[in-house]
Amino acid sequence: MNSVFLDTDVVLDLYIRREPHHDVALRLFTYLKKSKVPCFTSAVVIANTYYILSKIESPKYAIDRIRKLRKLVSVATLSEGMVDSALSAPHKDFEDSIQLHCAVQNGINTLITRNTKDYPKEQVKITDPLQYLSAAALLERS
Repeated sequence: MNSVFLDTDVVLDLYIRREPHHDVALRLFTYLKKSKVPCFTSAVVIANTYYILSKIESPKYAIDRIRKLRKLVSVATLSEGMVDSALSAPHKDFEDSIQLHCAVQNGINTLITRNTKDYPKEQVKITDPLQYLSAAALLERS
């Protein structure tokens, strides 16, 4: 079974009900929970999610949502070497580079983000939530 890595934007789409992306994020999380696909994220995503949710809503709301998220996702190991790899990579966005190196070096097959254009496609499959759901539906039909 392929594993997935969830990027910050997808998590925030769900928890702050960002339109027009909330419905797709809700469908994605529902599918991932029902299908028991191994889901991962990084400590960076957890920290970013907490920070943004605590500013938009409240620290209590942020902690509650992160607890719910942790029931679905495991936190992939993020090492010093991964940070160094991200620093050395020719990547537009340093945070995205960290997420990519975290996913690749933890053997995660697919990274789900709405920011697909900023990720190189060579090391891991990069997909947005809607593309992932469409591919999963095709697989289930075959």
